[in-house]
Amino acid sequence: MNEKLVDRAEQKMQVADENGNLTGEIVRRADAHSSPGIKHLAFLVFVVNDKKEFVLHKRIGKKIGGDTIDSPVSHVLEGETVEQAVHRALKHEYGIEETLPVTNMGGFSYEQDYGDGTCENEYCLSLLVEYSGEITPNPEEIEGDVILIPVKEAIADSKANIDKYTVWFLPAVELFEKSDVAKQFI
Repeated sequence: MNEKLVDRAEQKMQVADENGNLTGEIVRRADAHSSPGIKHLAFLVFVVNDKKEFVLHKRIGKKIGGDTIDSPVSHVLEGETVEQAVHRALKHEYGIEETLPVTNMGGFSYEQDYGDGTCENEYCLSLLVEYSGEITPNPEEIEGDVILIPVKEAIADSKANIDKYTVWFLPAVELFEKSDVAKQFI
């Protein structure tokens, strides 16, 4: 088994179809991310601070899709709501303890085979939280410190330098950009 598949291999995730509808099935994380994968529910949550900046980070290399710029991400686990999953991920990756309002800007289905036995096969929700408090990056997930980039610049950079970002970042940012809520940050 690829060592990237060992990371929380036994987590139980919710299977989804191409439109994000849950099927009622549950899949192990390692199986969901072994090529060709099993479609499951995931999310990316944009954290925007009061300076209208995205709070981003470099994803560590040992993770699937690593060595790229990302935002907090995870899967919706068995028995979890999307909001519970978001707050779990925010606490785990950024040390955010607060329960914050979550804005859903839609979702998209995508696949990516990395050619090493690992893949992405997800229906990914593009979500937003507003937070200006302290961030404590988790070194198990994040290389270095967080990256603060004005929202407008991050959108432009992710389009111009797509390979710097995770494969799911650009589709998520495009949903963000089209949303009504984005107007206040751009």
